[in-house]
Amino acid sequence: MRSQAPYADLLLRQSGHGGLWEWAMGQRRSVRPPNWAELAVRLTTETEGAVVVKGDMLRKWLLAAEDTRTGSTEFAFREGARP
Repeated sequence: MRSQAPYADLLLRQSGHGGLWEWAMGQRRSVRPPNWAELAVRLTTETEGAVVVKGDMLRKWLLAAEDTRTGSTEFAFREGARP
Protein backbone atom coordinates (compact mmCIF):
# COMPACT_ATOMS: atom_id res chain seq x y z
CA MET A 1 0.00 0.00 0.00
CA ARG A 2 1.30 3.43 -0.93
CA SER A 3 1.63 6.09 1.70
CA GLN A 4 -1.30 8.49 1.90
CA ALA A 5 1.00 11.29 3.08
CA PRO A 6 1.18 13.07 -0.29
CA TYR A 7 -2.61 12.87 -0.62
CA ALA A 8 -3.11 14.23 2.90
CA ASP A 9 -0.64 17.03 2.11
CA LEU A 10 -2.54 17.90 -1.08
CA LEU A 11 -5.95 17.90 0.61
CA LEU A 12 -4.70 20.10 3.44
CA ARG A 13 -3.06 22.53 1.01
CA GLN A 14 -6.29 22.76 -1.00
CA SER A 15 -8.21 23.62 2.16
CA GLY A 16 -5.73 26.39 3.04
CA HIS A 17 -3.66 24.69 5.73
CA GLY A 18 -0.27 24.93 4.02
CA GLY A 19 0.33 21.16 3.91
CA LEU A 20 0.58 18.21 6.25
CA TRP A 21 3.65 19.33 8.19
CA GLU A 22 2.36 22.87 8.71
CA TRP A 23 -1.09 21.62 9.73
CA ALA A 24 0.32 19.12 12.23
CA MET A 25 2.71 21.63 13.78
CA GLY A 26 -0.16 24.09 14.13
CA GLN A 27 -2.23 21.41 15.86
CA ARG A 28 0.60 20.54 18.24
CA ARG A 29 1.41 24.17 19.11
CA SER A 30 -0.05 24.05 22.59
CA VAL A 31 0.95 23.67 26.22
CA ARG A 32 -0.69 20.24 26.06
CA PRO A 33 -0.34 19.09 22.45
CA PRO A 34 -2.56 16.23 21.31
CA ASN A 35 -0.98 12.80 21.17
CA TRP A 36 -0.36 11.24 17.77
CA ALA A 37 -3.50 9.08 17.88
CA GLU A 38 -5.68 12.13 18.53
CA LEU A 39 -3.91 14.05 15.79
CA ALA A 40 -4.59 11.17 13.38
CA VAL A 41 -8.30 11.37 14.23
CA ARG A 42 -8.23 15.13 13.60
CA LEU A 43 -6.58 14.51 10.23
CA THR A 44 -9.34 12.08 9.27
CA THR A 45 -11.92 14.69 10.26
CA GLU A 46 -10.09 17.50 8.45
CA THR A 47 -9.90 15.46 5.22
CA GLU A 48 -13.55 14.38 5.56
CA GLY A 49 -12.51 10.74 5.89
CA ALA A 50 -10.33 10.69 2.78
CA VAL A 51 -7.17 10.01 4.82
CA VAL A 52 -7.32 7.45 7.62
CA VAL A 53 -4.04 6.74 9.37
CA LYS A 54 -2.87 5.56 12.77
CA GLY A 55 -0.98 7.91 15.03
CA ASP A 56 2.27 6.00 14.75
CA MET A 57 2.30 6.25 10.97
CA LEU A 58 1.38 9.95 11.08
CA ARG A 59 4.36 10.51 13.37
CA LYS A 60 6.63 8.70 10.87
CA TRP A 61 5.30 10.83 8.00
CA LEU A 62 6.01 13.99 9.93
CA LEU A 63 9.49 12.87 10.97
CA ALA A 64 10.25 12.23 7.30
CA ALA A 65 8.75 15.59 6.29
CA GLU A 66 10.75 17.39 8.95
CA ASP A 67 13.93 15.70 7.82
CA THR A 68 13.20 16.71 4.24
CA ARG A 69 12.71 20.31 5.38
CA THR A 70 16.04 20.31 7.23
CA GLY A 71 17.90 18.37 4.54
CA SER A 72 18.55 15.31 6.71
CA THR A 73 17.93 11.81 5.34
CA GLU A 74 18.33 9.90 8.61
CA PHE A 75 14.63 8.95 8.85
CA ALA A 76 13.81 9.06 5.16
CA PHE A 77 14.89 5.46 4.65
CA ARG A 78 12.89 3.90 7.48
CA GLU A 79 10.02 1.75 6.30
CA GLY A 80 6.80 3.74 6.18
CA ALA A 81 8.58 7.05 6.71
CA ARG A 82 8.36 8.24 3.16
CA PRO A 83 6.93 11.76 2.75
